[in-house]
Amino acid sequence: MTSSQQPPSSPFAPSRRQFLIGTSVLATLSVTGLGALGRAHAQAAAASADADFSAFMKLSQYLTGKTSLDVEIGRAILAGLRGDDASAVATVAQLNDFVARTNTPVNTLQSVLDASQPALAKLPKKVVTAWYLGVVGTGKNARTVAYEQALMYPPISDVIVMPSYARGVPGYWAKPPVLSHS
Repeated sequence: MTSSQQPPSSPFAPSRRQFLIGTSVLATLSVTGLGALGRAHAQAAAASADADFSAFMKLSQYLTGKTSLDVEIGRAILAGLRGDDASAVATVAQLNDFVARTNTPVNTLQSVLDASQPALAKLPKKVVTAWYLGVVGTGKNARTVAYEQALMYPPISDVIVMPSYARGVPGYWAKPPVLSHS
């Protein structure tokens, strides 16, 4: 083609090569940018989940009076509470705020909540039950999250053997006990 036979130029008429390079650059930037955006979103979600879990553990320590609670059991309890009630995390935050604002002693918290904050009153019972019995939920929705690590066993471990653990060989209970004569 001679210069007189070229098509009229448009404001933007890239060549095939320019078009391919341009779209490759745009595709690379969009994938890289979306990946970074996805990572940022995941990090924000993880930070939020960590904050929710920290708030739950703070409430659990307050309600149980224990400063050292098993983290994995705590995560399982919180997951169970969320499964039963989607607003459980918000209720944990509200209850923590209520306790901080009112300085309510733990031994009077339930009666205060029953009288003044019925929307919050169910949560302490659920949390304490889960930590001490190792079960979250009730009835068909009950899920075991702990057994031998449940908080009800350590106080009696020197006197009572945990159910399902044999104290001796099969049939040991049929023989009369040997009495010591002191």
